[in-house]
Amino acid sequence: MATTDVKYLGLDLKSPIIVSSCSLTADVDKVKEMESCGAGAVVMKSLFEEQIRGEVEFMASAGHSYPEMDDYLHAYIRSNSIAQYTEKVRALKDAVSIPVIASINCYSPGEWVEYARQIEAAGADALEINLYDLALDPRTSPAAIEDGYVSVVRSIVSELKIPVAVKIGPHFSSIVNFVDRIASAGAKGVVIFNRFFTPDIDLEKFCLVPAAPLSHEGEYAEILRWTAILASAVKIDIATTTGVHSAESALKMILAGADAVQVCSVIYKHGPAVIKEFNGKIAAFLEKNNVESLSQIRGRLSYSSIPDPAMYERVQFMKTFGSLAL
Repeated sequence: MATTDVKYLGLDLKSPIIVSSCSLTADVDKVKEMESCGAGAVVMKSLFEEQIRGEVEFMASAGHSYPEMDDYLHAYIRSNSIAQYTEKVRALKDAVSIPVIASINCYSPGEWVEYARQIEAAGADALEINLYDLALDPRTSPAAIEDGYVSVVRSIVSELKIPVAVKIGPHFSSIVNFVDRIASAGAKGVVIFNRFFTPDIDLEKFCLVPAAPLSHEGEYAEILRWTAILASAVKIDIATTTGVHSAESALKMILAGADAVQVCSVIYKHGPAVIKEFNGKIAAFLEKNNVESLSQIRGRLSYSSIPDPAMYERVQFMKTFGSLAL
C-alpha cells in the first residue's frame, strides 16, 4: 500500500503537506483540526522583528522619551512578545502530536539568538527563519545584505540543536549561490518562496490599498523551476510555498525535488478538510503508478534528472507567443 510519509528537516511527517505560517496556526483548535485532517506539520505564525521594533517606537513616541525609558520599553516589549510566543509553542505541543515548527521574521542577530534558544526550550521541533528586509538605501550593496542574512542564520544555527529552515523570497541575483551559502551556514532546509505583502492603488479613492492577500494556482510555476534547480545544485531540504492549490500541483513540486509542500491560501478558501483531499489524491497517484512511497519519485523530474534540462533554464519566450496570432 502506498504511503505519503516523508522526512523533512530530519522530522518524520505522515504527509508532505505542511500548513505554512499564518494566522490559522495561531489557533490551537484550528491546528488540532489540521492534524485530524492529515497535516504533516504546522508552521506557527511568525514573530516579527519589524513589529516589535514598531511597538517600541510607538510607545516611545507616546510620551516624553529619554534613553533609560527607551531601553526599558525595548526590553519589556521584546521580553513580553517572546514570552507570549513561547507560551503558544507549549500550548500547541501539548495539543497535537505532529511537528510544530516555530517561525521568526528577523534580519539582524542581536537578541534573536537568545529568543531562538527560548523557542527551542519551549519545545518547538524546528525553527523557520523568515528572512527579508526591504532595502531602500541606494548605498547598501546586495553583497552586504546577503552577508547580513547569512550572519543571522549562522548565529542562530550555532546556538540551537533543533533543525533550522530559512524562508526566502525570489529576489536574489543568484538564488543557487545564496541557498548554498545558508546551507554552509548550517541551515537544514530552505522554503521557497515567500509571498510578500504588496500594495495596490485605488483609483476611486486615490489611496494605497493592500493587493489580494491570497495566492492563486498559477503562482507555483516559477517555484517549480527553482525547486528543480536547487534540488540538483544544493544539498538542503526543500519546502515549497505559494500557489499550491491542488494535489496535482503538490505532486509536481515533489517530482521537481521538494521534500515537503507548504499550503495556506487553499486552506483559507476551502478549510482544513482540503488537506485530507490532497493526501487521498497523492496516495491514489502513487498506487496508480505502482509506487510505494514519495521518496521513490521525489526529484524524478529535477534539473539533473532529465535528459534535456533546457526547459528549466529558459526564461525568455521564443516560440510560445511567437506562434500565437490575434
